[in-house]
Amino acid sequence: MNYILHLLHLSRAKEILFTKKSRLEHFLSAIRRLRFALMLLVIAVLIGTLGYRIIEHTPWFDAYYMSLVTLSTVGFGEVIPLSHAGRFFTSFLIIFNIGFFAYAISTVTSIFADPEIHAFFSDLKMMQRINKLQQHTIVCGFGRHAGEVCKELAKQNLPFLVIEIDSEKTEQLKSETDYLFLRGDATLDEVLHEAGIERATSLVVTLPSDANNLFVVLSARQINPGLKIISRLNNASDELKLRRAGANHVVMPEQIGGYYMATLVKKPDLVAFFNLISNVGTNNVVFEEIAVARLKDKFRGCSIAQSRMQAATHVPIMGLRYPDGHYQLNPPPETVLQPDMQIVVLGDAEQIKRFCSLVLADEA
Repeated sequence: MNYILHLLHLSRAKEILFTKKSRLEHFLSAIRRLRFALMLLVIAVLIGTLGYRIIEHTPWFDAYYMSLVTLSTVGFGEVIPLSHAGRFFTSFLIIFNIGFFAYAISTVTSIFADPEIHAFFSDLKMMQRINKLQQHTIVCGFGRHAGEVCKELAKQNLPFLVIEIDSEKTEQLKSETDYLFLRGDATLDEVLHEAGIERATSLVVTLPSDANNLFVVLSARQINPGLKIISRLNNASDELKLRRAGANHVVMPEQIGGYYMATLVKKPDLVAFFNLISNVGTNNVVFEEIAVARLKDKFRGCSIAQSRMQAATHVPIMGLRYPDGHYQLNPPPETVLQPDMQIVVLGDAEQIKRFCSLVLADEA
């Protein structure tokens, strides 16, 4: 069964690559048809100009103008006196122009009305926007969980894009959101490169298959060793594999949902508080982790109490992260702030903004 699903996955990836290639070829074919129509126009004007010059012995500009007026059928009449031979040539030019004009109009109309051409320019415009992204997050897959991830990233004004292989979901992204997206198979290195994996800071992998999540994590870690990778986990037995492949964090939605519902049974008010501080339903309350090395000189190398940071900013220090990665919640006032530590503060958007302006050296 897994083998069949893998074959279907590869088939869809090949279909997308074929679609992109065929759209490019279709666009190039339209350019060739348009170029041919313009070439016919030039040839027709040249024939008319040479004909009037030879038959009527008119100046070059008058011959060109008469040719253009005749071919355009604007109805100005004879702008130069014509002999019988000149009128016979004009009749030939008008008849010739009927076929040419019909071909030119049909070519231009078909190009501007062609949905494949519109799709090509839409893809091109999207890629131009993607190529400008820096320090962004890549979300692989656009299911229920990825939808929530995208909402939160959009709330926090963080740059991101979505990679999705399913055509129905990409149509949903196009019609219902303004998210940047790329239709493709996230397990392929070339798709990750198109998404700017080298310039990204974070990768969120939410594919329904742990095997595909593993492929993406492994490829992304090799391409960008400094990337922060967060992967969805469907089977608890695969957690170690994902971590070995390079995932920094592994999230099992069913486990979190079960804990959430169990907590609601006895401590519903506590869950409401968690919702508040985790930004669920609001964009006002945020945790912020700040390196002590970024603080002004007067706040570094002294204790929390001596720095009087909390009194000056009215923003509490909720925790400290030490260089080995472990956290200390509610650190005592005598804890000395060392440059290799991170402080964790809690407040609303305005409080955090004011806190940064008061204590950070690079915000002064």
